[in-house]
Amino acid sequence: MKTNKMTLGVAALLSASLLTGTVTAQVKPKKLVVWAEGGVVAAMTSDPGGKGRYGLALKQIFEKEHPGVTVQLMDMGWDEQLRQNLSNAMLAGNAPDVIVGEGFFKNYAALGALLPIDISKLKNNMVMGTVQGSTYNGKVYGLAGFTSVFGFERNCAVIKQAGLDCTNAPKTWDELLAQAKTITEKGAGKSYGMTIQGPGTYALGAAFRNYVYLLQSGADMAKPGAGGLDVPAFNDPKAVKVYEFLRELNKYTPPGLTFESDEGKLYSQLFAGVSAYQMAGGWHVSWAKENKCTDCRYSAPPLPAGGKPASVIVANVIYGALKTSKNPKLATDFVKFTQRDEIQGLAFAASGRLPTTRSALKALKPTVDPATQAFIDTLLNSSNLNAMPQWEKNPQKIWQAYTDFLSKLYTTTTSVPALLEELQKNAEIAAK
Repeated sequence: MKTNKMTLGVAALLSASLLTGTVTAQVKPKKLVVWAEGGVVAAMTSDPGGKGRYGLALKQIFEKEHPGVTVQLMDMGWDEQLRQNLSNAMLAGNAPDVIVGEGFFKNYAALGALLPIDISKLKNNMVMGTVQGSTYNGKVYGLAGFTSVFGFERNCAVIKQAGLDCTNAPKTWDELLAQAKTITEKGAGKSYGMTIQGPGTYALGAAFRNYVYLLQSGADMAKPGAGGLDVPAFNDPKAVKVYEFLRELNKYTPPGLTFESDEGKLYSQLFAGVSAYQMAGGWHVSWAKENKCTDCRYSAPPLPAGGKPASVIVANVIYGALKTSKNPKLATDFVKFTQRDEIQGLAFAASGRLPTTRSALKALKPTVDPATQAFIDTLLNSSNLNAMPQWEKNPQKIWQAYTDFLSKLYTTTTSVPALLEELQKNAEIAAK
């Protein structure tokens, strides 16, 4: 057999490499397509040294630890736009490897579209409420990159103008109603007691906040269906007092604000001194500072008589791996990678929302203000953290029925039991 100098040279190099242990297997390039939250993607270019560090870490650290892998983070919208884009991509056969979302993971798990995530090594460090919405038939199908919960926000400048003490927030619904009435009367058309989110153009934001009041009262919106998803149970008798309370409280809101469809405009009225109280997510703390609310304070939401503390997981950005991924192991590894301390540690700076692991929450707590610490304590210590219902069928139609219910709640005098029975009937029709 003939040889040449090049052949001998390659053979010599290979032989030397084998002897020294320096042979590196050729790595086949792979692309991991990840649909991520829009703010995360945008900040990677608009603010790479600040808020963008979270997204850049997701990409760069994972790529460094997986040679040959390129991570592509994409913004494909949120809520209904995201759901529609995902449905279209799956039908077209070009779905991503990893998806993001909040309120549809159980639905896709039920369809067999998601890969289960092994959390055996993560479970003890997780805030389990953050995966309630991605747990189906005992298996977890998505992990939250960052999250938040609800608390109660007050602008003390408005409260003090009405001659009330702002040292302590109302602890009961009755106290809140009394204060809201006083603030509204003394505000004489310039300030009001409460911000309430109503139907707007789509009532899911209102449903999130109303769910807190329902859970405090031992009521619910849903019950488990036979298939592991939720079916409507809006006409829970314990819900009546919740909506009667909200209808009464709505008398002390700025005129027309309850029907405002822009959440930013709706909730910023408190910062502007127009309203005194509102249900608030953890991101409101930084939002209030940005809007120069110099005396905004935070507490647990007031309770009904005989009620129990409860909160709802919100702004819970979940990552999950699609079963159609060409790289299923990489996809599930990426989902678990979002729970790493160095990634979780960037969540608050990136979004104003909170980490989802206990270690990251405990590390963050000493570095933030007392208001944010209170939200962290809720995540770490609450025994009643809940995710919103995920309906078996036609979620948009069911929430539309709820939107119509809220419109009637705030514009008519029809009894609440009658409205709830009508809502239940319409929701059951929508769910078929």
